[in-house]
Amino acid sequence: MFRKKGRQANVEELSNEHFTLRKTACHGFPTGPTALGYDHEHQLLSLGTKTGELRVYGRPGVEFVAQTESGSAIKQIHHICGNHQLLTLTEDNVIVMWYMQSEHDLVLVADPSHTFKLDPEGGKQITVSCLSQLSGHLYLGTESGNVFVLDIGSFKQDEENTIFWNNATAILQPGSKTHPGVVKSLHLCPTDPNKILIGYEKGVIVLWDLERRLPIQNYPANLQDCQQVQSVESLCWQADGLKFVTAHGDSGIYFWVAANSTPSEGPTYHYGNTCAAITKIKWLNSDSSPLLVFAGGVPVEQDGEDHHTVSVMQGADHVALDFTSPVVDFITVLDPGTQRGNSLLVLCEQELLAFDLDAPKCPQVRKPYLYTLHSTPVTCLKLYTGCPRTLYDDLVALSSNSSAPHDHFSQMEWPAMGGFVRACDPTAYDILVTGHENGVVRFWDVTTMAMKLIHELKTANLFIGCEPESFQDDTFSDFKWPPYRKVSTYDPFEDDPRLAIKNVELDVYDQTLCIGGNSGQVVVFSFRKESSDVHLQSSQAEIFAVFCMQCTPPTMITALALESTWGLVAAGNNKGFVVANFLCRGIILLHPTVQSDGVEARSLTRVQSFRRSLRSSFRRRSSTRSRDADDRRKIAASINVEMGVQPARSHQPGKRAASEPLTAVVNAEGEAVRPEQIGTVSNLVFAETYVTGGGTDASITASTMGSVIVRYGLSLPPPESRTTVLNQYFESKGYSLVHAAPVVGVFILDHEGVPLPTPSEVANRVVPEPDMQSPHYAVICTQEQIKLVVLPSMKQKRKEKVADSMGQRIIKAFLIRIKVANVPVTANRDWNAALLVLTNTGHLVAYALPDLRLVFEQEQFLESNNHMAIQSLTVSLYGEVLYLHSFSELERYIISSYGFSFHTTLLPNLFKFDGSTEQVQIVSRPATSSQRRQNSTTEGSFEASGGFLKSPGHKSGSIKQSPDHKLPTLKSPEHTSTPIKSVGERNDRSPSIDVSKADPVKHKSSISSANAPSKPKDQSTPIRSPPELSRSPPQPSPMVTGSTPSKTRDIEVSVAVSNGQVAQSPVPVATAQATGGMSLDASTMLDKDLIASASAFTKTAYSAKKERSGSVSSSSSESSSQNSASSEEGEATHQGEPIAFGNPLAFDVSGDFNESTKELDTIIASSLKQLESAKAFYQQMQARVKRDNT
Repeated sequence: MFRKKGRQANVEELSNEHFTLRKTACHGFPTGPTALGYDHEHQLLSLGTKTGELRVYGRPGVEFVAQTESGSAIKQIHHICGNHQLLTLTEDNVIVMWYMQSEHDLVLVADPSHTFKLDPEGGKQITVSCLSQLSGHLYLGTESGNVFVLDIGSFKQDEENTIFWNNATAILQPGSKTHPGVVKSLHLCPTDPNKILIGYEKGVIVLWDLERRLPIQNYPANLQDCQQVQSVESLCWQADGLKFVTAHGDSGIYFWVAANSTPSEGPTYHYGNTCAAITKIKWLNSDSSPLLVFAGGVPVEQDGEDHHTVSVMQGADHVALDFTSPVVDFITVLDPGTQRGNSLLVLCEQELLAFDLDAPKCPQVRKPYLYTLHSTPVTCLKLYTGCPRTLYDDLVALSSNSSAPHDHFSQMEWPAMGGFVRACDPTAYDILVTGHENGVVRFWDVTTMAMKLIHELKTANLFIGCEPESFQDDTFSDFKWPPYRKVSTYDPFEDDPRLAIKNVELDVYDQTLCIGGNSGQVVVFSFRKESSDVHLQSSQAEIFAVFCMQCTPPTMITALALESTWGLVAAGNNKGFVVANFLCRGIILLHPTVQSDGVEARSLTRVQSFRRSLRSSFRRRSSTRSRDADDRRKIAASINVEMGVQPARSHQPGKRAASEPLTAVVNAEGEAVRPEQIGTVSNLVFAETYVTGGGTDASITASTMGSVIVRYGLSLPPPESRTTVLNQYFESKGYSLVHAAPVVGVFILDHEGVPLPTPSEVANRVVPEPDMQSPHYAVICTQEQIKLVVLPSMKQKRKEKVADSMGQRIIKAFLIRIKVANVPVTANRDWNAALLVLTNTGHLVAYALPDLRLVFEQEQFLESNNHMAIQSLTVSLYGEVLYLHSFSELERYIISSYGFSFHTTLLPNLFKFDGSTEQVQIVSRPATSSQRRQNSTTEGSFEASGGFLKSPGHKSGSIKQSPDHKLPTLKSPEHTSTPIKSVGERNDRSPSIDVSKADPVKHKSSISSANAPSKPKDQSTPIRSPPELSRSPPQPSPMVTGSTPSKTRDIEVSVAVSNGQVAQSPVPVATAQATGGMSLDASTMLDKDLIASASAFTKTAYSAKKERSGSVSSSSSESSSQNSASSEEGEATHQGEPIAFGNPLAFDVSGDFNESTKELDTIIASSLKQLESAKAFYQQMQARVKRDNT
């Protein structure tokens, strides 16, 4: 029905096994942070939140996430040095020990046996805690004034060492028993672990001897002096252990000598007497250059402006770092060698920042993650996966070439760089584009786990009166004291709702961006260097606004479409839509969707018969055509475009009512659409398809909330004339759906039922060219049902009803490409299309195209009352789901079983492994269809790269396993361990394979072409998934070279997974727990077909090189004998020494000879290097096995 015979073989049909919804990443900043911790030995940063969530961060890609059982807020975090363990104290007085594990995945595990709860009854509510790394004791200060001791080893309370408040103040008040108040601060002496300072609420400070359990000194020495001192908020020892400093509630600072009960200096009020309390203080370095860091203590402004500061004082340098949100905590990181203050980490309620303490004026350190996504509210977002490297490089170049000053950033590395990841460069990038309320468009690199800001585009500079004010950092100290310096990226007061970005469209290949705003503004940007009348001044020196359009009245842009190859842009609002040519800057057509008098047009009801509906529809169309010209001009004026250019032609209005601005295109609650919303344009689509019966034409299809679909044909001038010749439109057709439900989306399919790609995708060989034979099809998705209609007749072919009696409605629809497992050799793609819809109840439902079969359903993926997540949800073309989990955080899922993202292949680990070092990368070039068929028997099974099938181009290398550490594991879609099935077991439609002749996970290159059985042309060849790097290896399977199986050898080799190009199997590799002595068989890490593929490919490369140079001329029989000899030689090589797997590449043999020779030399050298690496590693493993057995 949808595919003609004689064309490409059919790709495997989609079924439920192709869909697996799994969470892959969480981007952004955690909501409600309450605690900050740092591991100085392993350089790990930890955050706790008010909901009990615990996160640990290392270098980009290393991230641990856990949740406390009670869900109470985490008050403090202590890292136990050297053990990858940490302690958390929650508001409900529970202390838990956590273990970091990186065996199969980065996880934080709470030990049930190491959980302690101090009964809060009787004033035992914990206020502060202090960990002794040497003694293994955790000291707990409480509201009662007592200090309890917890033994970390046994995780039981050490009652003998409890410090009671009356004993602590025995020297101060031997006769009277005045309560000193709650314990506010605890600090162990850095040089003597048996001494601890205790600060009480009423100004009492006690130096306690932990060994003798007696007080040593009180500060001040008598009770009368203590009553004159304000409450102690924080105290800190100096590094020499002879002096300490205290901060008090009146912002006073006292300096003390431990041997003297009177202060050596103080009180000192740096910013005046009427200041806020100092909540925390740190005294670092020596007396020669002391460094003082404290939070708070600034004057209370009379104008109501709150300053949340952390002041840094060192000699003459004095700066008050001013934040826009309250400071939660800060930590000073010491230099491991000198023990001097190196960097400062400040946690605020809305952001985390780091500063360089060694540089003058404390410049900010660039952070690789935890960016403030919500620095201004996010109003729209869109995810683009598989973007070319050229786009990423240009965005980075734009950011580095911007005119914004960079001198206020330090060159210091981010302090938390613990852990290790696989060192590799992605071949494609994932770019997230976010629009914000202040008119800013940000580009984020989400290729890895760490979301990194790569460029920021400000559109406010294009509009008069919206230019942001600029201040010099040095001017703050000239007219105000304290010397404030604003350092926050979070600023909730700078937003201008008129500039809010509501829609974004990006062509990743032509590097063209189009934005639609809240006030009807539409701007097209080009990333290339070319002349333009409107140039963005400020920080975007190389981004040009090539086209600006303002729709009046200024209402929100509800739909946007961009086709950069044609130079066309379309925008719609609640009045109608407009199509313009941004190359020659002209308006092509205006189509209003409301009546001139604002009266609601009568819509079809469901009780009408089908015949009556058709008749009423024809009558409305006839009456529309009979409107006079004055009325048409009057309506067209309501969506006038301020460009100074008259439209090419105007068109008669439709039969829909006027409306007011909407906050969302689709009603998220699934309620009936209000009459004033019927004219809102909900979807715009450019496509080259059938508008008339004569042939394909460029077209624009628009749909509205009033269940109306309008189609126009567009003329396309020759490419060389598109900058001067304006397009013309023709053949206007309008259709009104019978069930009158709002249209959510319209998608155009080709003759085979495959969604039409964009011209830029076809030009860049991302997808094959579509089948342009007649007819084409359109998928019309409304809130209640999904229809498949034939183009251009609009005759219904299939229908799937979604609405039910419970009020379930579709509110969003996305077209996705799902990777499949079995792909014929002659196929031109490795995916099939599906329609993914989101309902108002939070369900995710997928339908296979074009037959609209239900293939996947995830109930309650989102809570029905979580409107922020539902309205922000977006899906990339290859099935990655992204939505706002909170105002500051994004959650990311993948829905494809055989597809995965690059960030899931980085193999993060706490320990270093050889795979984390730099490895040689060989880049493959796309192969043509004839080359793929010619090389299919020698290059191995094809891999998916978002379009054309390519041979594996991933990095490879052996990862050595140290005696005290095992290899990291690539997480599979499913967490259960089941053995890999053969192709026949996994898919009933695939032919069965005899395991005695072929390994179930073998590349075809490991089987000699001379002895390989011939296959039918349409026989499916499975796309192999990346081998799982498991600590517990899979069971060995026989390897075959030719028709004779070689001797099984178990070689532990780790694979560098392809950079986002290998389809991932839904069935994880079986794992076997090794017990007792380690055997060589048990150490096998991946199937030996990968090893054989390197040998076969290396010999293929040699043969190709000789054939190209003309030095070898042989007949077909000689070639056959040579292949047999190569097979025997490969078997002998495999039996004699271990062989590392290689990178079978598709190379172009039709190009220049010298270039091909260099490429072959590189490939051969890489393969031989891998062979030597595997050989050395195998010898090491043999020695280890002998040692373990001994």
